Amino acid sequence: MTDQLFGELDKDYYGWEGASTLDFGGNAYPVELCVKVKNNSEIMPIQREAYQRFIESWPVLQEKLIEELIKYYNEEERFSYGPDDEEELAEWWPEITTKEALLKAVTLEKIVIPQDFIMEVVRKGRCIYLLFSRTWGGEDWDDNGIGVCCVNEEVDEIAYKDIAY
Repeated sequence: MTDQLFGELDKDYYGWEGASTLDFGGNAYPVELCVKVKNNSEIMPIQREAYQRFIESWPVLQEKLIEELIKYYNEEERFSYGPDDEEELAEWWPEITTKEALLKAVTLEKIVIPQDFIMEVVRKGRCIYLLFSRTWGGEDWDDNGIGVCCVNEEVDEIAYKDIAY
């Protein structure tokens, strides 16, 4: 299906899948786009509004997001686990205090627009999840990465990627 807002989308088990391009930190990146729907239903108006408002606010939102990701890394993840060897530990957990350092360490991979129920009942607002891969903390065998929940175009929560599922 070709959607005016989302572009080319293919139906899958959980909803609609597509691709987009999004500027992040001054570079355009290809990202997966996932619109979750219930019981093969159509994309709901609140999902459209959430994505449209997200795209409109993205130039400002991404600057705040970068700051929040740096803070999350340094306060929540850095040195939270890893090898006992100090040299190896330092390789696992590089110093990330600038936008440039963060942009080298994370890759925006996917935008998830959850079902309308999540927006209306659970998050109580327009909700978008951003999923990132990351280079720190050793090999990411479980693809935990970073998940960011934005509600009403503001960073609401940062955790592992499974936040979106």
